[in-house]
Amino acid sequence: MYACIHAPDAGALAEAFSPWVEKIDEQTAVFSITRRQIEGLARLPQAAIASTIDAAILAARNFPGFTMLEPGQEAGRLGTLPIDALPPDPEIFRTLDLWGIRSLAGLADLPEKGIAERLGPRGLRLLQLARGALDRPLNPAIPATTYQEFIEFDHPLELLEPLLFLIGRFLNDLCARLDAQSLAAGALHLTLNRQDRMLRLPFPTRDVKFLLKLVQHDIETHPPDEPVERIRFAILPTEPRRVQHGLFCPAAPEPEKLELTLGKIRGIVGAENVVHPRLLNTYRPGAGLVPPAGLGFRYFRPPIAARVETETGVPKRLWARVCRGDIVKIAGPWRTSGDWWRPDSWNRDEWDLALSDGALYRIYRDHLMKQWFIEGAYD
Repeated sequence: MYACIHAPDAGALAEAFSPWVEKIDEQTAVFSITRRQIEGLARLPQAAIASTIDAAILAARNFPGFTMLEPGQEAGRLGTLPIDALPPDPEIFRTLDLWGIRSLAGLADLPEKGIAERLGPRGLRLLQLARGALDRPLNPAIPATTYQEFIEFDHPLELLEPLLFLIGRFLNDLCARLDAQSLAAGALHLTLNRQDRMLRLPFPTRDVKFLLKLVQHDIETHPPDEPVERIRFAILPTEPRRVQHGLFCPAAPEPEKLELTLGKIRGIVGAENVVHPRLLNTYRPGAGLVPPAGLGFRYFRPPIAARVETETGVPKRLWARVCRGDIVKIAGPWRTSGDWWRPDSWNRDEWDLALSDGALYRIYRDHLMKQWFIEGAYD
């Protein structure tokens, strides 16, 4: 059975009966109830009990005092209510008014097939509400679980080893709780005294050794400014990573080892000096490569047709609608292809060049079209 309370503090009153409460609005809350709890509910100014959730809500909102709807009596008790007691649907309400339907009893007497044909699923739902027959499961508001640990020391920690020992203990406990909930860590939030650190993980994981190593690299790279008196450690949960390896795919580096290696590199050269390839949504060759350090590459979409003068196969002069001039420096060619399934797959020769005005471009010759193009420019 379900109980509904309609009062200004409905949520707090409902939580006194059950931890699983569905809050319909600020003044209405519904929950499951046992017969031993009915006596306590009967003392409330406006409450109702029914075998279905929505019947209890209608009774609590529209009948004063305590209302008990026995199974099978819902339609009879709710039938005295006006149509306006149902959830608002102006279009259907106008239709019912034209039919002369003014109460829930009049609506409950209509045939289901006719309502479904004329008013559709919305009208059928209102019919079931009027009969007190709309059965659905309870949807309680479950508070979010926090994965957090806190400790404050009598004597501040000055060495790294005891600090990592405590963080490792936190990680063991928190990852065990994540495992019990079929979750994984998506990010780590570490607070040393008043200094916050957020470690975004490249993939969800529950590997305690890997997470502890990441924390160690971060602390070694950015040590705290003073001895540690308080530690607050939290894990932001996320869905775990699910990977299915192909039977004939070559073995790839384990992501945990790769991330630890990148962490060491960031600690040595600085995070701002570490870049990685970006995958672009295109089949074009080279679209996912990182341009030379310090330069940004701007693709021309589509590539710009050009005329190139060569000597012994090496470009020496360039003409196009965006640029023209002598080529003072050039690197290449790099032979690539975008159509690996063709017998003549090597159909592109790419060059990086500098013109006499200092501009840097990438050009290529399409051997299938017998044409030169400018693919983009370096900023």
